[in-house]
Amino acid sequence: MRLDDDLKYFEEPGFKKILERYEQARAAGQNVYMDAEDLTDVAEYYALVLQDNEQADEAINLALLLHPDAVDPQIFRARQFMLADEPNKALEICDAIDDQNHREVLFLRAELMVRDDNCEDATGLLLRSAEAQTDDVDYFLYDSAYIFIDYSQYDWALVFANRLADMAPDWYKTWQLQADVQLGMGNNRVALKYVGRMLDVDPFSIETWNWSAEAHSNLGQYTQAMESVEYALAIEPENERALQLKAWILLQQGNCAEAHEIYQRLETTNPTCENHWMYDSYALLDLNQPEQAYRAVKQAEELAGDDSEDKAAIFEQVAQSASRLGNVNEALEYLGKAESVKAGEKKNEWDERMLAVRVFAENDSLDEALKAIHALMERYPDASLDIYYQGASVLFDYSYFDTVVAMLTELLQLSDEVHPDAYAMLAFSQMSLGNHDEALTNIRKAIDAHAPSLADIFCDKFPGVKPEEIYDYYYYQVYGQWPETR
Repeated sequence: MRLDDDLKYFEEPGFKKILERYEQARAAGQNVYMDAEDLTDVAEYYALVLQDNEQADEAINLALLLHPDAVDPQIFRARQFMLADEPNKALEICDAIDDQNHREVLFLRAELMVRDDNCEDATGLLLRSAEAQTDDVDYFLYDSAYIFIDYSQYDWALVFANRLADMAPDWYKTWQLQADVQLGMGNNRVALKYVGRMLDVDPFSIETWNWSAEAHSNLGQYTQAMESVEYALAIEPENERALQLKAWILLQQGNCAEAHEIYQRLETTNPTCENHWMYDSYALLDLNQPEQAYRAVKQAEELAGDDSEDKAAIFEQVAQSASRLGNVNEALEYLGKAESVKAGEKKNEWDERMLAVRVFAENDSLDEALKAIHALMERYPDASLDIYYQGASVLFDYSYFDTVVAMLTELLQLSDEVHPDAYAMLAFSQMSLGNHDEALTNIRKAIDAHAPSLADIFCDKFPGVKPEEIYDYYYYQVYGQWPETR
């Protein structure tokens, strides 16, 4: 079951009557007899909405007292142990339930497997169980998929999403599940097909408009993404996810000031969400406010738990903010922390951002920057030429033009497969050093190689000039006439 489905249930009049009856009896100090399912719903309300585990325990204890063999209260208690990272106790309760074929028992057992990195066995269990179901197989597949989605195991969730699509291709929840899975897998265009079907049926779904915005944003289609966000905000002006997406889109478009204003709103309405502070730090750093950026990301660090998926990103942002403030040692310390929390294969890949090199370059430590580049080349010998090129690119960003000329000249002598932008960076560096003939030669090479960044690199010097015309304009600036008439 999706969490937002649970939360919607807590807003329904039927549940509010159940809650009112329970709370009135408890406030009066009276005993109250209620169904096990109703008492479990009350416990879930306290745990999920109010985040009050003490009151949740009171409700579930009453449920177990009145209905010791009921499945729902036992499942709730087992899940509490599971979420408290006590899987053995959770499994013990699960094993003790009489009805082992109950859906919630199967879901709990599968979730314990997923948490134990055993997705294959969890999938097998649920697929076998689905075949044994006599009714509501569609809902069983739907809920099974969300066990995996909750842990970002989208490849396994797709198995159930596809089974559901075969069974009920025109069901709204089939489209919803497919959209969610495809979006999680990065298949944004596929996700948008399902999003479109959903909006045709329910054009007032805020969640679906947010998914539309997210998919378009991932595709770099920021105009369509912003349109989708505005639809969501027209329905619910303070929707947190829509505001997050709008701020993110503004960041991608370079409108950091407006993005910062939105993040300030989000920090006020939900001050315990580390993401608001982290992304606000990005906006503030781009606004050249490093002290405020540093304070914001340190707040994110304080809020983030040990299991936060954003821990590495937060550490890297602390490093970049500290570097901008000239605190090199702290920046390097936090880059080390970020490296230590990166999981699996990412530790075995070199990072094209070369953040340590940037720290040194930004703080006038060219020798240390070069040492860091060569250390990466030694660590990843198969990628040494790519690392050398990227190192030159980083140094180019910080105007070390003499060194850039030397590095790129050497690189172009060593390999015929250097990125075409090498010619554009080499030309700009030579121009900056006053070597105009060499700059013109490399501009011509950059044009012939279709260097993708040529216009961007020279945009301040020749604003609005097409890449293929930069040579002519530069030639005219140097010699006072167009190349054809010299």
